[in-house]
Amino acid sequence: MKKKIALLIYPEFSLQEISNTSALFRWYFDSPTLVFSTRRELVKSEEGILVMPEKTVDEFAVDDYDCLILPGVSDVRESLKDKKLIEFLKSLRAYPDFLIGAICGGPLFLSMAGLLDDKKFTNQLYVEMNERLPFIKHENIEYKPIVVDQNIVTAVADAYADFPIVLARCLGYSCPDDAYKGISNDTASAKSYRHHLDEDGIKEFEVVFKDFL
Repeated sequence: MKKKIALLIYPEFSLQEISNTSALFRWYFDSPTLVFSTRRELVKSEEGILVMPEKTVDEFAVDDYDCLILPGVSDVRESLKDKKLIEFLKSLRAYPDFLIGAICGGPLFLSMAGLLDDKKFTNQLYVEMNERLPFIKHENIEYKPIVVDQNIVTAVADAYADFPIVLARCLGYSCPDDAYKGISNDTASAKSYRHHLDEDGIKEFEVVFKDFL
């Protein structure tokens, strides 16, 4: 494992839909997220949060990352016209074993770049939109929460909690089914939230927080 994942962002991208993915890889597998865009300038998410990319797509090297993630987007039109973005994705056709995950509107960029021409996939669009947009191979669509076809994982927005789990398993990680599921009434008890350190954990805590003890 390269122990790094790459996140591609664009105007109006959904931060919420990929937060679980970055969190799961960081805390379960010690794999940080590096943020890419076509330009090194602030990008505003659909939530209104400004994010500064760490690198541009010109600096991307497949061999340095375990996978590439494309978040959803509230208005895809501007970025679909970004030739640099689409050309970057087209270049990934040369790497059929490199894992790519796209959620919600993210698969539209993969369709535009031809990466889904021979793949089964899902996306967030209405059926009529999929049938009318000429760059989408609508005959390949499976209207399911998550679709995995070879190196491509696509998901609808509501699958944001399962999306990172599927990605992790595609990379060979062991990952529990409930890694980022919500709280259920069955587990909401005081005992569920009383967590204890073992002896080694206590010693580490005392070292790390020695200035506060």
